[in-house]
Amino acid sequence: MLPTQTIEELISMSYVSAVIASSGFAPNTIAKDYGVDLEVRRIETFNSKRIDLGVVLEFQLKASINWETKDDHVIFDLEADAYNRLVFRRDNASTPCVLVLCCLPKEENSWLHVCEDELVIKKCCYYHFIDGKETGNSSSKRIKIPRTQLLTPLSIQELSKSNYGGALS
Repeated sequence: MLPTQTIEELISMSYVSAVIASSGFAPNTIAKDYGVDLEVRRIETFNSKRIDLGVVLEFQLKASINWETKDDHVIFDLEADAYNRLVFRRDNASTPCVLVLCCLPKEENSWLHVCEDELVIKKCCYYHFIDGKETGNSSSKRIKIPRTQLLTPLSIQELSKSNYGGALS
């Protein structure tokens, strides 16, 4: 049997891939994890054939049962090293990398429900661009994600436009 953390990661990967596909973009899983788990790729039609126009966004996925809501934010303690890597990447990469937090219920048996009519993955994912300086903390950095930053097909379309001046619409 897989470790719980691996199951959390695989569920989050499936959830986010489905949202990306539903947005009209193509999800691409990164085989070797150097801080990016998924790419959002733009696919267009050229001479009646599909053509890959490249990466629009990159996602670093985190899945956890250890989150809480407070007022209009989701509070999560991100590992300090992961936080610092996202700060470094933000300042040095050409493609934006978005942190995506998959908030899972505390009870493992309620993460996924399958029947003939539907597949339900609970709870949801939020996206966040790291905007601070590197942390000197050794264990974690508390982040607050606005609950309005729910990862949806529409939010992925909006993120792709906002990062490239609307050129991808």
